[in-house]
Formats: sequence, C-alpha cells, structure tokens
Amino acid sequence: MNHFRALSLGASLLCAACAQAQTAATYPVKPVRWIAPVLAGGGGDLIARAVAPKLSEAWGQQVIIDNRPGANTIIGAQVVAKAKPDGYTILLAIDGTLVMNPFLYSKLPYDPFKDFEPIAKVADIPSIFEANNNVPVKTVQDVISLAKAKPGELNMGVSTPTSQVQASLFNMMAGVNIVQVPYKGGTTQITGLMAGDIQLGMESANVSIPLWREGRIKIIGLTGAKRLTIAPEIPSIGETLSGFDLDIWQSVVAPAGTPKEIIARLHASLAKTMANEEVRQKLLAVGIEPTISKSPDEFATFIKSQADVREKVIKAVGMKLD
Repeated sequence: MNHFRALSLGASLLCAACAQAQTAATYPVKPVRWIAPVLAGGGGDLIARAVAPKLSEAWGQQVIIDNRPGANTIIGAQVVAKAKPDGYTILLAIDGTLVMNPFLYSKLPYDPFKDFEPIAKVADIPSIFEANNNVPVKTVQDVISLAKAKPGELNMGVSTPTSQVQASLFNMMAGVNIVQVPYKGGTTQITGLMAGDIQLGMESANVSIPLWREGRIKIIGLTGAKRLTIAPEIPSIGETLSGFDLDIWQSVVAPAGTPKEIIARLHASLAKTMANEEVRQKLLAVGIEPTISKSPDEFATFIKSQADVREKVIKAVGMKLD
C-alpha cells in the first residue's frame, strides 16, 4: 500500500511538473496586465509604454498597461501582491516600492520581500545633484569643502522620499550638515533653485540636463554609480565619495509563487526588449537609462543590497510617512 501511494505521489508530482513546463512553454496565451503604480506620463509610465508594444509583438498577446497611482505606489503594489501567480499580472516596481516603503511606513498592505518574485531591473532614472549658478562650487569636493567651512548654512531642496534619502546619505558619507528644504514637487524645487531660494538640489536628469545645457543651473554630479549615455561628461558623486550609489530605478516583479519557468520567460523577453535600439533611443531621449539584470537571482541580490543601504539611512534620520 505504501509502495502504491509512493508511486501515485511520484506520478502526481511528475504530472504537475509536466503541466507547469507546458504552461511556461505556451505562456502567454491571453493578455498580460502590467500594473504601473504611477500617473500616466511619468518616468515609470514612459518605460512601460515604450516596452509593452514590443512584448505584445513578441508574444502575440496584448500587454495592457493599467495605471494605479497613489499612496507612494502602495495601491498598485497591493493589487499585484494579491493577484493570481500565473504570470498574467505583473508590476512595474519603482525602487521605493521594494526598498523604501517597508522602512517609511509602520504597516504596509504588502510585504515587498515575500509577496513578489523578482524578474529584472529594467531602467535607471538618474538623479542630478545640482546648484544655483551663484553658489561658488563646481565639484562634489567643492560642495563638501564649503559645507564644512559653513556648517548648517548650505541648504538643499528635496521633493520626494528618494531625494530625501539621497541628500541624507550625502550628508552621512561626506560628514557635513546640509539642511534639507522640502518641496511638494520637482517643478517648484527647480524653480526655487534657479531663483536662489535654495542653493542645492536633487532632481531627475530629464529635468536638470536641459536647464544645465541652457546655462541656467550648475550640475555637480550624478547620484548613480555610472555616467550617463547622453551626458558622459557629468561625473558621479561616487567618484568622489566611494560607494555612493542611489539612483531611482524601475523593475518588473510578479506575484510570489509565479512558476520559475514563467519568470525565466519574462526575464528573457524583457532582456531582448531592453536591448532593442528603438526602445533604447526612446528612453535615452527622456533621460532614462535602459538596463537589464543578468538574471532574476541577480536582481534579488540587488534588491537586498539596496534595502540595506536605504534602511540604514532612513532609520538614521528618522524618516516616516505615516
């Protein structure tokens, strides 16, 4: 009897494995819903709209972008966390969704480390460390020297939780005290910078670079580790402060429990799409750097390393959004 049960169990597991493999081999057989937890027209939304048509073309199935903005991406993330893990609902996850929200909120309706299967990081949206033209600085070292000479007198505009973490990490690593001035949005912040209301700021590359090229602001450095394709002359902060690497990034994840074969298929399709020259040029033109994780496992390791850095900074400065 036990031998029979063992054979039956083995046969059942084999059938389940065969069914899963067959599902992955034919995936997708119906439209895929891609949740974008941001407003239409924003950086993340631009990525989804550049990538989705190529995925639809490759799969022969429509990829439907479903914008679910609100609550610092929590609303959209919650939808995917509770979705059926079959590969037909995926999430465009910003860095904040996965590695900041768990430390900024006392309670979340999802667990970023348990409720999602990592697939790949697909893009970096670089932030720029910038200065008003009248501030006597040109480099990261200039800023550090001035901040040490005038402790507490320099100020920096911040308009998002990410920019607050970037500014706080800069203070911690440089050993300075640059005062943060909160703004409700990037537009008002950059206006304040040009008017001289603030001396320094953190803003996205697509906003800052055109103003810099017009001579209206100074660019000090990039918050990410790599130089930009569209402006390779701009150094990264990390070239002066070794280890400083805190870009905004975008990724794709699926509900926990999604079959590994489907995750692998999604990763392969995304890798091919992010290498497509039409997609690359479309994103580069708006200051978004296309990228791709080598594997879902590599992306999972990256998430952990980013969470460690951001948790440390957020706890050190006592940031909370609830």
